[in-house]
Amino acid sequence: MSLISLSGVSLRFDNKILLDGASLNIAEGDTIALVGRNGCGKTSMLKIIAGVYEPDSGLVERVKGVRVAYMPQDVPMDLSGSIYDVVSEGLGEAGAELRKYRRLLREVERGCSKETQDEFDRLVHVLDEKNFWVADVEILSVIERMELNPDLDVGSVSAGLKRRALLGRELAGNPGVLLLDEPTNHLDIDSVVWLEKFLKTCSKTIVFVSHDRAFIQNLATRIVEIDRGNLISFDCDFKTFERRRDDLLRAQERNEAVFDKKLLQEEAWLRQGIKARRTRNEGRVKELMRLRKIRSERRERLGTADMKIQEASASGQRVLDVKNISLSFGENTIIKNFSTTIYRGDKIGIIGRNGIGKTTLLNVLLGNLKPDSGEVSYGTRLQIAYFDQLRKNLNPSMRPFDFVGDGADFVTVNGARQNVMGYLQNFLFEPEQICGEIAMLSGGEKNRLMLAKLFASPANVLVLDEPTNDLDMQTIELLENSLVTFPGTILMVSHDRAFLNNIVTGVFCFGDGGNIVELVGGYDEWERYRLQTAEPERGSQKSKTVQAVPQKKRSKFTNKEREEFERLPKQIEALEAELSELEAKLSDSEYVVSHFDELAKINERMAEIRLEDERLFERWSELEERRLEMES
Repeated sequence: MSLISLSGVSLRFDNKILLDGASLNIAEGDTIALVGRNGCGKTSMLKIIAGVYEPDSGLVERVKGVRVAYMPQDVPMDLSGSIYDVVSEGLGEAGAELRKYRRLLREVERGCSKETQDEFDRLVHVLDEKNFWVADVEILSVIERMELNPDLDVGSVSAGLKRRALLGRELAGNPGVLLLDEPTNHLDIDSVVWLEKFLKTCSKTIVFVSHDRAFIQNLATRIVEIDRGNLISFDCDFKTFERRRDDLLRAQERNEAVFDKKLLQEEAWLRQGIKARRTRNEGRVKELMRLRKIRSERRERLGTADMKIQEASASGQRVLDVKNISLSFGENTIIKNFSTTIYRGDKIGIIGRNGIGKTTLLNVLLGNLKPDSGEVSYGTRLQIAYFDQLRKNLNPSMRPFDFVGDGADFVTVNGARQNVMGYLQNFLFEPEQICGEIAMLSGGEKNRLMLAKLFASPANVLVLDEPTNDLDMQTIELLENSLVTFPGTILMVSHDRAFLNNIVTGVFCFGDGGNIVELVGGYDEWERYRLQTAEPERGSQKSKTVQAVPQKKRSKFTNKEREEFERLPKQIEALEAELSELEAKLSDSEYVVSHFDELAKINERMAEIRLEDERLFERWSELEERRLEMES
């Protein structure tokens, strides 16, 4: 059942087209990840679905009575009161009366005036009369599911718990559709994993925007990409989407190359001399006009950043020697007796919950903060570049050109001298952004600017504190590739599990009481270590229970399975025949030019056929294996 549908929706801001005749159906039970480049219109799309924005044209239809809850990516600065107060805001009048009741109850319990007691009694009567106690049960139930304390002051809790409270506020009203904009932003890994598990089991229709690839892979049942104003839907998980999208883009590039070649041939024909003009026919000229119109309306895909890291000469073999360092702030132990040696080429990730001391450890290792005891000694020929998640070095009134160039017009990267304007354009900045104020840049653009500054400085040690914050997935992947091939040493804090797994060779993992565990590998190794060390006795009990269950006998190869086994080869042959037919069409330049509007659908169908063909073949192989086992 479709809960919300968008038909032919268009939206533009400041002459920039965000949506161009886009259509989408959101069905009950969908968990949709909305993906695309920074600035492509993902947040605007959520706001259109939520009814916050009205499109310039097109139709948005919602099933009567369906409630849509929208949670923006930024936590409000003015959030105040208790966790209960925040969650109860999702229940309108009932929530307001219950907040008032809890406030008056505290005054009555402490001893109050007759006027306050009378007001309290009148309020209890209202709550009884309107049956608002049901809402109280709902609020406390939601808070319990959120694993929160209703009496905690929301102003004193972490960003992760604030987000939980805000999510609880939206869920309290029992929405049919839940819209989440970057729900993992600035959360630590434990909070991301909690949110992931919660959303999997909350039985809501969900549309969310995220740059966290592991989060999308584990949660989404459908991927919708915004590309040049269009919405392209993929009914698959994120890893399958990446393969199918790449296939589509390669096919699109081939088709556009064929189209452009044909257009050039027709333009050359039109420019021929007088003798040739006599042979022109009106139909061919009209066809050329049609081709010109199609080409003029083509919107080029956004480019990719060219991230080259300025490499310094190699450091000494030993980069850092850390011996028994400890650090406390008052009664709070941040680091306790930590020792390690970091060698040239090591890529270390630092993992731990928000506020536990990850950035503090970086500052101790960099020498910006002196430990209470122990020592940090440094190797030779170190050139360190530091990326700060708080963007302390960014002057909002400064121009990006001056920030990166330090007053010069040129930067030198790996021996090549580049104009600052061209260098920043490699990082996908427009000329007007480069010459405007930094204050006008988005969060992702500010991060890209800091990376451009960082990579323009010679370094053999990179220190990165949450470098992926606010970046889109394509830029994260490019950053990943640059860091993987960087020959120097890397120390980084990140909450992005896929990013850590793809880059680091070791991790420093914060536990309680300032204890830090050092492991070889990435986030997955840390997760395995935690599972192995948590409640071993419970694990042994579980294994005993499993052993006690008798193993089921293998069932025979049924008639139904035999029929399916015999039918599958014909289905596979039919799919492959259709695929061959479509491939033949795309290799025919005349067909490509005359049916250019249909090419996107053909490419999408080819991707679907390949996926279905692979699925059917895997099923046939599984049945073949079962048949042989049964007949042996």
